[in-house]
Amino acid sequence: MYRVLDQLVQKGYLLESFGQLKTNGRPPKLYRINSKFIHAIGVCITWDTIGLALVDIGGNLVARKTLGSATLLSPNEALEKISAAINTWVSEYACSESLLGIGVSAFGPIMKDRGILSHGHHKPSQLWDYVPIKDLLEASTGFPVVVDNLVDAFMLNELALKPDLLEKRVAYFLLDMGIGSAFHALPAKQTTSDTSSQLGHMVIDFHGNPCVCGKTGCLETFASAQSILRRLSDVGGTQVQRAEDVYAAIQACIQSPEWDSKNPQFLEIISAFVAGMTNYIQIMEPEIVMLGGRTVDSLSLIIDEVINRIEEMKQQQILPAKLEIIQTNTSEDALMRGSASIVFRRELELSS
Repeated sequence: MYRVLDQLVQKGYLLESFGQLKTNGRPPKLYRINSKFIHAIGVCITWDTIGLALVDIGGNLVARKTLGSATLLSPNEALEKISAAINTWVSEYACSESLLGIGVSAFGPIMKDRGILSHGHHKPSQLWDYVPIKDLLEASTGFPVVVDNLVDAFMLNELALKPDLLEKRVAYFLLDMGIGSAFHALPAKQTTSDTSSQLGHMVIDFHGNPCVCGKTGCLETFASAQSILRRLSDVGGTQVQRAEDVYAAIQACIQSPEWDSKNPQFLEIISAFVAGMTNYIQIMEPEIVMLGGRTVDSLSLIIDEVINRIEEMKQQQILPAKLEIIQTNTSEDALMRGSASIVFRRELELSS
């Protein structure tokens, strides 16, 4: 056993030290993973930006780069830039042997087993519909690639930062231009491919508006960023806009002198959020609910009211009294770390 471990120490995978335990024989050696030697690349492809980072197993960003907007770059242009950055880092940091793979998080839905960005209703343009990103990136870099949803990456980042939550049942709701969800529960044999779901496409109104997914009355027809804007400003159309413009316009509506918190459309948005979230909570029975996304970050008037109503249902014993709501970090760095965590969990079968 010592010979095997010593070889891993020599290669840099492990660090060793002598323990302080009192024994009659030779003092024991203690080993730990060398966080600076094991790496993964985390790539995020969102509605507004494409970014990547070289991340060590301790969660530190060794190098990072933002390439531009997915609305301005075609898949071929983006993949060319991503591949070039990865190849540069592999050479610059001499990490070809320590790089376990590339984790890509992207807008859903995704054909995860094949690594294909599928079905274009949440893409910045039709150019991003049915892109076999796994095969293309593996061919251009030579490293294994795993592709997952943005919401899974955000949840993995939080679990890595808060390992005490690994023993709990955790639901993650990403409230943004679209609405997604992910779920974590032991046994840890469950993979990230099993966790994400389409909370935004839960039907909550049989007589509601048509949804981009093809159904009618989905949660997203009430509570996605563009739906919130249309309801509060009576803006028609479904044209794709930059997320920052959509959220700025929502803020302008809420901050206008004519704003009334008893606006029927506003109350309908709140009710839709609460209905979708409580349905999910009552089905999946999480102990922790994490909330993330730009709706959480910038529309506190909406989120605070949603949380207040959930707290009221806890007091009425409609929902479990011990249910905890946590607001999370959804920065680009968090997403890159979470994307790399997809690789760490798959390759090393780590829980954190």
